[in-house]
Amino acid sequence: MAAVLALLAIVLGAAVFFSERAGAAWPGRPGSIVYIAVERGDHRYTYETHGLRVFRPGVPGSGVQLTIDPTDSDPQVSPDGRTIVFSRTIEVSEGNFVTSIFAIGIDGSGLRQLTGNEASYDEPAFYPSGKSIAFVGPGAGGGPDLYSMRLDGSGLRHLTSTRAEERAPAVSPTGRQIAFECVPPAPRSAHQYICSIRPDGSHRLNLTPGLGENDEAKDPDFSPSGRLIAFSVHPGTAADIYTVRADGTRMRVLTNRGPHGGRTYPHAVGYALPTFSPAGGSLVAVARPGTGPHLVRIRLRDPRHPRPIGEGLLGSSPIWATG
Repeated sequence: MAAVLALLAIVLGAAVFFSERAGAAWPGRPGSIVYIAVERGDHRYTYETHGLRVFRPGVPGSGVQLTIDPTDSDPQVSPDGRTIVFSRTIEVSEGNFVTSIFAIGIDGSGLRQLTGNEASYDEPAFYPSGKSIAFVGPGAGGGPDLYSMRLDGSGLRHLTSTRAEERAPAVSPTGRQIAFECVPPAPRSAHQYICSIRPDGSHRLNLTPGLGENDEAKDPDFSPSGRLIAFSVHPGTAADIYTVRADGTRMRVLTNRGPHGGRTYPHAVGYALPTFSPAGGSLVAVARPGTGPHLVRIRLRDPRHPRPIGEGLLGSSPIWATG
């Protein structure tokens, strides 16, 4: 088991910038930032994940290690800032693993498993009530589908059931819209967009139809007002952060812009995994400048100069909680 977890740590560490997901923001007073702790590995350009950490921006020495499992991922914080849900890989029998959804208090108390061991479930996202979550599970059409349930495990519902792949849900602060990554079935499976539905699964909308075939739209996150969605467009270290209105209009790029607003190439830094601050005026994201995934803050009114957070913290999947 230890050997398997060590291997998972290396694999996840190599992917902390490319395949994790962002958090979701709720309106309120800015509190602590929860993130996946990252450390440099034994080999050059390798990184290992080390569970969930929390710290308060601008408060030296406030960092606390919440979990130590290297497979912990996808942290999301409840609207009241008290509870974190996340994904963890567990061994259910010798050599057989599933991913389950867990919850823990932001103070590190009350760890509990929310989903069973019969199948893999991951990428949870809170509803505004804080009593239910949307998440990803096995799909009837072969690809992952979206589900919802209450935190006590009751009320399991299938939100989508298509041949497309749906991942990384984010519920709007109004509760009226769910944004997510969507990959159409073949022959258009090379495309990846940000889509949305209503909580009952109706009114499916492609919010980013103007993206090219090689553009991978990922990591959607609503602003605290629910009017704007931030997301990243990959591939690789060329990733940039975009915003689009919740109705799919006015898509624009935030990062790697020149003094006059134009794009800069080649990229010196790639950016991904954006999440809004509770106040809504800035984003926390992950920057990959070639020296590992670092947490940065991007002000929407001045997105050209992201600033490091916490003296250049290595980390992934940040989420800024209310406090």
